[in-house]
Amino acid sequence: MRRHMIRSLLFPLLACVYGAPLSAQSAQEPIKPEPRRPETPRTEWAIAPGQDALAGEQYPQGTVLQQGTLLPAGTVLPGGAILPGAETPPDGSAAPTLAPAPRSAVDVDAASGVPYISGGIGVSGREEMEEVKSRFNLRMLFAVQGSGAYLADVKVRIDDATGPTLLTAVSQGPWFYADLAPGRYVLRLDNAGQEQTKEIIVPEQGAVEQSFYWTD
Repeated sequence: MRRHMIRSLLFPLLACVYGAPLSAQSAQEPIKPEPRRPETPRTEWAIAPGQDALAGEQYPQGTVLQQGTLLPAGTVLPGGAILPGAETPPDGSAAPTLAPAPRSAVDVDAASGVPYISGGIGVSGREEMEEVKSRFNLRMLFAVQGSGAYLADVKVRIDDATGPTLLTAVSQGPWFYADLAPGRYVLRLDNAGQEQTKEIIVPEQGAVEQSFYWTD
């Protein structure tokens, strides 16, 4: 009887101290930690400056795109393949493809329509000129006599042998290419007031390569 009275007095007291019955606390399960979300692998893409999406977005150089990133339809990126892991937009349009790298710009003489290109400064400039040289049948090189140092800003004029001037330009580097119809032409080159003239014949097949040297 006495033991029963002690129990009846202790249980309410313990319940007040701990905020819950002892039977409830003993039934509680240990708290399990929440499972961590696995990290998604990342694929880095260096975005060329000035390349923008048709949707009006613009990606600065060094932008990092996570694999599986949702891109707007028509997004323009450097390269030449489909971006791996890119999802299809909700409107059902195809995943964006990578635009091919831009080729070297070719100028056209406004009067005669003769296409030409010049450049070759630095390693990348020479590589670009090598890539397009097969498209031109007149290829000229400008350099300093003796040292072989390359020259730029040479004034170029190409006349038809019968008289009309077909092209006038200033070379942006040591290499100057032009695409001419087969025939006879007169080349007139001016480097800082020092002029050279040479007559050439452009064949129906193949190309003409000429090197011009000036004293320093």
